[in-house]
Amino acid sequence: MRNILVDTGFWLAICNTNDQYHKRAIDWLVDSRGENFRLVTTWVVMCESFYLIKNLVNYSKAVSLFESYSRSEFDIYDLEKEKSYRVIELMKKYEDLDIDLADISLVVLAEELDTGSILTVDNNDFNTLRWNKNKSFQLLMTN
Repeated sequence: MRNILVDTGFWLAICNTNDQYHKRAIDWLVDSRGENFRLVTTWVVMCESFYLIKNLVNYSKAVSLFESYSRSEFDIYDLEKEKSYRVIELMKKYEDLDIDLADISLVVLAEELDTGSILTVDNNDFNTLRWNKNKSFQLLMTN
């Protein structure tokens, strides 16, 4: 089974029918049914997602995202203290680009799980970011 990373923008698009990426995100999920993959993200991404969904959509939609987690529909990984050296290294490397901690946490998770497949609407950042020093992310929602 392959792991697919999930960024905040994807969660927001799924939960917000007014989001410009909503249809594309829903279509990706529908088109991918039956494929052998597991959605994975980090707690940093989930905190950011909850905040944005709560404020841009509504509280119940934010809660429903965590209900889907409780049904084991995706996995959430911790950003362990042992990985903090890598987080700091990446933050310094991308300092001029103002990359946020949620995106950095997904780079670290990509390295841990050995995957660059990602559901994101943040194409600019993830076209720039590299995992395992030089590997590009595979942006699954691009047309």
